[in-house]
Amino acid sequence: MKKIFTFLTTMVFTGVFFAQGSESFTNLNASASAYSDGSFTGDNSVVWTYGQGRKATGTDAINTTSIGLKDTGTRFVKANSGVNGVGTLTYSVRSYFTGGTAANRTVEVWVNGTKLETYTLAAMATTYTRTVTANVAGDVLIEFKSTGTRQIVLDDISWTTSTLSVGDISKTKNIFLKNTVVDNALSFQTKGTATVKVYNVSGQLVKSATISATNSNLDVASLPKGNYVVTAELNGEKVSQKIIKK
Repeated sequence: MKKIFTFLTTMVFTGVFFAQGSESFTNLNASASAYSDGSFTGDNSVVWTYGQGRKATGTDAINTTSIGLKDTGTRFVKANSGVNGVGTLTYSVRSYFTGGTAANRTVEVWVNGTKLETYTLAAMATTYTRTVTANVAGDVLIEFKSTGTRQIVLDDISWTTSTLSVGDISKTKNIFLKNTVVDNALSFQTKGTATVKVYNVSGQLVKSATISATNSNLDVASLPKGNYVVTAELNGEKVSQKIIKK
């Protein structure tokens, strides 16, 4: 029975860590007539923040609804990937409005503070679909910045999970997770103060706390039964562990 249980657990988590995220901008709440800063809840409950963006529809959109970014100021759209990280990141970009040339329209792609690509459009009124490789594990920041002197539209963002293995909390020197099959509480042994977060299989944060040597338990009794990922950070070291809530 133990071997069967282990096999089934492995199969469940294989499904979790090959999931991917996407954004269609269907829920974008920006004005269609003026640029502004704001945020919205997009596909799969991912929260996106934007700067100097507006809603692009009709012939201005790449696919039904897109986000248009202004030609001046700090122009961006960003969100966190969820606990599965980013393997490859795909997006579509096109010129927005007329005036200037394609050479005036540039987008930068950043993952967790690292610039992965600077892409300048080759032609006007042409949709370019780009894919970059990040392969960064953990809940990381995805960000697109418009840095040219003319407007662009972005759409159809998607990312795969990172192929990097999940670190095992129980193998680190500074923090130890005592139980990975949980009833009511996670129990840790730590040499310092650590930040702990719990994510569900959709990559949504469902619980967080700060633990220490004198306060080493995290109450998860209210969480539904199922599979979760626990992440912890102590002294700059980030690790993760898969758990089962009974």
